[in-house]
Amino acid sequence: MCTEIMVINMSYEPTKLEIKSIYADLKTEFIYIAIPFMLLIGVRLYIGTWKDIVLSPDWSLASCLIFGQITSKVSKAVASTSSSIKTSQQYFGLYTAKRFLFVVIAVAFYFGMLAKPTMGLGCAQIILFFIASYFHFSDGFTTSLLQRHSVK
Repeated sequence: MCTEIMVINMSYEPTKLEIKSIYADLKTEFIYIAIPFMLLIGVRLYIGTWKDIVLSPDWSLASCLIFGQITSKVSKAVASTSSSIKTSQQYFGLYTAKRFLFVVIAVAFYFGMLAKPTMGLGCAQIILFFIASYFHFSDGFTTSLLQRHSVK
């Protein structure tokens, strides 16, 4: 998990109220990502069949946006807290490379779904979307901790 790898010697422990607040903020952000996406999926379902939803490249595009957003947010948080929190450059570099790899994979799935959509690729991009959603919350939590720690 991102919190364990990136931050070294961080003694800040959030309260239960702060944890709830962080997750409420992350849920709100995710809703703003999900609403247009769900509308697109709803329209595809209304116009076509469930197969049209699986074969829609929108899943890959949403994954790409989520991965890019969380990579940017964590990078900004680490940059703004580099003087107050000791971070490992090697681990941060590895983190950034892995998230960027996910962005590239999502773009490749997107182009694959545009060029030659298959059910296998469609299912794989839906799985990638759920992975991106998981990282939205786990990396978002880490980002919030870094930002709150730098303020204190």
